[in-house]
Amino acid sequence: MTSTPPPQHGPTDILIIGGGPAGLYAAFYAALRGLSVRLLEARPELGGQLAALYPDRVVYDVPAAPAAYAADIVAQLVRQLEPFDIDIRLNTLAHTLEADGAGWRVGTPGASYSAGAVILAAGMGALLPRLASNAHSLTDWPPSAVPAAPSAWIQGGVPQATRAALELAEAGTRVTLSHRRALFRGTPAQLSRLETLRQHGQIDVHAPAAADFAPVPPADLNIHLNGYLPDLSPLLPWPLGWQGEYVPAEGSGLTELLGVYVAGDLSSAGGAFKLIALAFAQAALCANHAAHHVRPELRVKPGHSSDRRITPKGEVV
Repeated sequence: MTSTPPPQHGPTDILIIGGGPAGLYAAFYAALRGLSVRLLEARPELGGQLAALYPDRVVYDVPAAPAAYAADIVAQLVRQLEPFDIDIRLNTLAHTLEADGAGWRVGTPGASYSAGAVILAAGMGALLPRLASNAHSLTDWPPSAVPAAPSAWIQGGVPQATRAALELAEAGTRVTLSHRRALFRGTPAQLSRLETLRQHGQIDVHAPAAADFAPVPPADLNIHLNGYLPDLSPLLPWPLGWQGEYVPAEGSGLTELLGVYVAGDLSSAGGAFKLIALAFAQAALCANHAAHHVRPELRVKPGHSSDRRITPKGEVV
């Protein structure tokens, strides 16, 4: 009996693991250098910790974006990628790393991807939703596909619960939203909209809800949103000389493996400084050194972007 190998996809110059701020900025810079880029993200949306853990919080230390909501920072990072043809694979968890000729191949549960260089920008690890007691409940938002349902019961006080309630109610679903505490998280605009829909009877809110609360009649769709747990376990077997939760790296972001780079919270290069500004700088360094690695004719130093022009087709001239 033989096992069927996972399907292989065409190689790219750069493969990025993680769709948080460091991964998104590394993707931009690699594309700016004219490289083909693929990005793997474990969750169903981009943004990493900004999108999963605190999209409703104001971030103050992003250059030229004073007092910006984390979700808005993600939106701008994604917008920066729009001119380029970047292959983004959501719901894709990197599991294995192996040499592949002069480059590397990363395996996932459903496929494998080869590239000339890999940039590891996985933050604290894959952010996996906490499990619900009901195995049939959705545990992440947005889901890969929203089932059509006349009614939905959303449990939780995290930002994703508020977002799910608003999006489903505005799509015509009868929504019950409950939380064991009195408060829900969200931006002021989201919370104001939630209160408006509650007053108009479009969302039935129970907070704080009794431990045995359940809507009557039962909802057609159950959604239990209770945050995320970081998981580094798929990456820890990779031979990167791990130092606890950090990957040792040179100033360029290069790890012990030629052609494998690390940026952001996983990198030891920044010490204990887990700052978004540092992640952006490391991402730029990794992308430019990786560009020279896969295409030696490209110099490491990219020059000034103001001396170039990006066409609507993503061509850099």
